[in-house]
Amino acid sequence: MRTVWTPLGLKSLGKTTNFIEEQWNKDVADNFLDRLDERIEQLKRNPKIGPTYEQTEFRQLLIHPHVTLYYELKTDHLILTLVWANKQDPDELRKELKRV
Repeated sequence: MRTVWTPLGLKSLGKTTNFIEEQWNKDVADNFLDRLDERIEQLKRNPKIGPTYEQTEFRQLLIHPHVTLYYELKTDHLILTLVWANKQDPDELRKELKRV
């Protein structure tokens, strides 16, 4: 199954990766990206692995205890919508997902 990043997904991925690199270092950010790639590969094999988010069409997949990937499952592909730092305000998460 193929994956497609949304502009919001790419923007949030860049923001999260930059934050990790600034707070720790490039190696930690690279490890995060490796873990993200591993989890996306798992999604490709088993797209329903992530539970649905509230009563929406979005699913969520924990990448790291502090970061979740939100995605949509389509017939022939996955839409990678948002990378979210879990300590952020959940109301902001809902707002971001409504904008998609």
